[in-house]
Amino acid sequence: MVALDKMVLEWISCLDKRPADRTGEDLDLIYARLKDLKAFEKFHPLLLQQICYYSYYEDLEQGVILFRQGDVGTNWYAVLSGSLDMNVSETGDVKDAVTLCTLGIGAAFGESILNDTPRHSTVVTREYCELLRVEQKDFKVLWEVEINR
Repeated sequence: MVALDKMVLEWISCLDKRPADRTGEDLDLIYARLKDLKAFEKFHPLLLQQICYYSYYEDLEQGVILFRQGDVGTNWYAVLSGSLDMNVSETGDVKDAVTLCTLGIGAAFGESILNDTPRHSTVVTREYCELLRVEQKDFKVLWEVEINR
């Protein structure tokens, strides 16, 4: 168990670095972990390598609002562990919100950042979550590379 904890800490440490500061060894370690995760099983290896370069690790406690309905998106996310509720309100008031679905391990969301449209829902952590986050400018680059491949 201690060896596993050390591997996880090394992996998170690599993802906490700015992309430009990641070494080839860091990228190999990130890739080795991501390729075995459900969220990335259908990704082309070249796309996954790019995600290793551009992504960041986030861990959030239960009840954290990741973004609100109507916000203009700035990030794309993939769920590594935990779950999040996707809530929608016709009035925009949190009290009127209805849970549309629960996003679990392997879910990816936030594609609205491609065209700068407002978020269609409020996303809240249902429990402790680990996410992979890619910033808008980088996600657009990844998307263009994938479309033109």
